[in-house]
Amino acid sequence: MNNKLIGILVILIVIASLYFGETKVIITILGFSTIVFILEAVGFLPLAISRFINKNRLGTTIDVLNELGFDVKEKRKIINKCQAQDSSARIKEKLKNVTISKEVEIGKSQNGHIYPEYIDLMGATTFKRNATDFARELNTYKETLANKLEFDFIVTSKLGSPILGYEFANLLEVPFVLHSEEEKFRLAEKGEDASSKFDFGCLENKKLKKALIVDDSTTGGRKVINIIKDLKKYGFEVTDCLVVFAPQGKRADEKLATENVKLHSIVQTPIKI
Repeated sequence: MNNKLIGILVILIVIASLYFGETKVIITILGFSTIVFILEAVGFLPLAISRFINKNRLGTTIDVLNELGFDVKEKRKIINKCQAQDSSARIKEKLKNVTISKEVEIGKSQNGHIYPEYIDLMGATTFKRNATDFARELNTYKETLANKLEFDFIVTSKLGSPILGYEFANLLEVPFVLHSEEEKFRLAEKGEDASSKFDFGCLENKKLKKALIVDDSTTGGRKVINIIKDLKKYGFEVTDCLVVFAPQGKRADEKLATENVKLHSIVQTPIKI
């Protein structure tokens, strides 16, 4: 609960005490608190209010632990590193469940890229539980990176795994934006409009500054590079791309590096050219 809200509540309580009397005000507050507690316990409170209450309760607990000398942030880093040690094997096992075990050809060109199998994470993440699960895996991996990723919104290609990107943004409580491969429209008069390539929803795109590209994978990097160029074209910053897996031997990381963007992938998968 922020200081302004606390200040307003204190003022209201003082005014009510002067007008109704301290006893009535105290009884009213206790009664209201009891009702809210019961509703929250049985799950009848709206999700937003329940999250607000739990977030402040958790914040108070963390403050107490810090005062007792327990470094919560440092312990969280240690836990994340422990989880990351076996994350590669864990992710590979999960990807097996969404793998089509047949040799396939992928790519727009006449001679595409030959893969010994196809990991259909795009299709799997249309199921909310899968999307949420892999979003959490991405977040766990993100926390183990040596350099903290800085961004204020998530962007995912419509041709990629937008539901995964959405769940990741929802997990971190940051804005989510979709990228279109083709222009949706062109201005009749001279000028540029970022909405022709990006879906901002009800967001005010002028308030957004730095993007983190999130997707299931990157093959040759073409799709991601298109996003990077469009972001820069419309004045947004981007320095990082986060994916679940990246094919070995395609050097997508090197291609993104030419655009000053670093590729972060939890695992690498085999490729046969």
